[in-house]
Amino acid sequence: MNPWKLLCSGFLFVASSLTLAGSLHVDKAIELLAVDGQVLKSLNTTPRDLKSGDHQVVFRYKHRLRDGNAEMEFKTLPYLMTFSTLANDEVQILAPDLFTKSQAELYFSNPNVWRVQFNNGVIKTLNYQPLSEEQVPKEAIQSLLDQYNEAQENEFVRKPIEEPAKNELLRSIQLLYLQANEEQRQAIKEWVIKQ
Repeated sequence: MNPWKLLCSGFLFVASSLTLAGSLHVDKAIELLAVDGQVLKSLNTTPRDLKSGDHQVVFRYKHRLRDGNAEMEFKTLPYLMTFSTLANDEVQILAPDLFTKSQAELYFSNPNVWRVQFNNGVIKTLNYQPLSEEQVPKEAIQSLLDQYNEAQENEFVRKPIEEPAKNELLRSIQLLYLQANEEQRQAIKEWVIKQ
């Protein structure tokens, strides 16, 4: 084989592996709420692309469990967890195997770590913390997350969206209209209609 072709193909292979992004997956009993400081608009759709570096996820355990002879939906507080990934890491947040409400209450009464599996098969236990001390609706999670990130002064603080510059000409016309007497206002209205 031509040495140039071999060198070019080797370079392309290395370059393509460096540009690949990793991804985040969750078990079906995990409700993914936010990734890297942004609350997710869509439901639990995974995988989600992850670039290399630090990541912050907010999730909760949400699953139908038995409570005596009936079934009920068991939901935990929103949990916040951070971890780091490399360029093409596949990360899966694993849910505990629970079947009854009493199992779940016992399991979550002693919170400390959560299991996460990486693409090489290694399962790590990572620390997490409740994002709130009470059940909150999904709509309120963004404000809780923003407060947490601002207090921590971390890289996941959302940048405020800047308002577009107001049209100064329009503001001038509005100001003139407000300062005009009734006859002048009528003349302005007629002029606008003709335009």
